[in-house]
Amino acid sequence: MARSLQLPGHHSASGRSQWPLEALRAELTERIDGEVRFDSGSRATYSTDASNYRAVPLGVVAPRTPEDAATAVAVCRAHDVPVVSHGGGTSLAGQCRNAAIVMDRSKYCTRVVSVDRAAATAVVEPGIALDRLNTELASTGLMVGPKPSTHVSCTTDSSRRASGSTE
Repeated sequence: MARSLQLPGHHSASGRSQWPLEALRAELTERIDGEVRFDSGSRATYSTDASNYRAVPLGVVAPRTPEDAATAVAVCRAHDVPVVSHGGGTSLAGQCRNAAIVMDRSKYCTRVVSVDRAAATAVVEPGIALDRLNTELASTGLMVGPKPSTHVSCTTDSSRRASGSTE
């Protein structure tokens, strides 16, 4: 018989987990090509960033493509499980720490898709590190700024203003 994941702080009054984690893990594994990790080591690794905040996530997904990421979000939504995006782990305020599925696009979703020098725009995948992006843009005369102290590892997935800068 499969053992149920029991996570502190994520239980209903009956003592059962409020999220169907085994079913979620199975569906994520079946539907995406990326990594799906619910082991305690992976969850512990993603419980921290550059801040003082700690929160153990429910699981970790490292999608191989943007389509994988969209599918993972749809699966989590169908299971009523929250998702939080993770980049380079450079947040100083704990924006990517939560009881949720952590979506880490910094491992595989790191491409520059296109650059339009005339319009001074680039389409990139959200996991690309700022330094790598600026290296690839150097020949065009374009760059993305500002350059926070974490420019080596912060990613362009800055929806949470978590680049390690204090703005």
